[in-house]
Amino acid sequence: MNIELECKLHLTDPAVVIAKLEQLGATDLGKVYEQNLVFDKDSELRNSESLLRLRRHDDAEYGILTHKTKIRQKEGKFKSRREIETRVEDASKMQLIIESLGYAVSWYYEKHRHTFKLENMVIVLDRTPELGVFIEIEAENEGMIEELLNRLDLDIKDNIMMSYPAIWSEHCSKTGRNFCDWKF
Repeated sequence: MNIELECKLHLTDPAVVIAKLEQLGATDLGKVYEQNLVFDKDSELRNSESLLRLRRHDDAEYGILTHKTKIRQKEGKFKSRREIETRVEDASKMQLIIESLGYAVSWYYEKHRHTFKLENMVIVLDRTPELGVFIEIEAENEGMIEELLNRLDLDIKDNIMMSYPAIWSEHCSKTGRNFCDWKF
């Protein structure tokens, strides 16, 4: 079982964090433009705290199909979910398969992602419309994340436990925006 352990923070100055990652010897894995389709059927997945997502990078035909479910465990400092991902050769056909099973796109979002690898951690900086830039740190355990936060001069108290759909929904309720209107 793949477990995603993640810390997410909003960044005010991503250039400073990138410079610190480079000083720490992080490997720059590059930048991609992502298109994400989130599927649901009568809110069944959302109500069960699950996510079914099909992601494309740039204009590639392939996609990444992801299913995430909440883990029932004692509270930790960071968001932890069971995550199953697989590459699909033809994202358009996979979308048709998912839709033929009765699921529909419940939310579509785009972002620009810059990925780094440091030791056994994956660090991404996501630039999102209106919300700004977020850093996500995925690691094997909480101690690794806390140590990296300290090395990057970031504060654990700023950790955001919400997903991007939840962050966007909160933003929409504050600004009167339409929840489905998140595109570059």
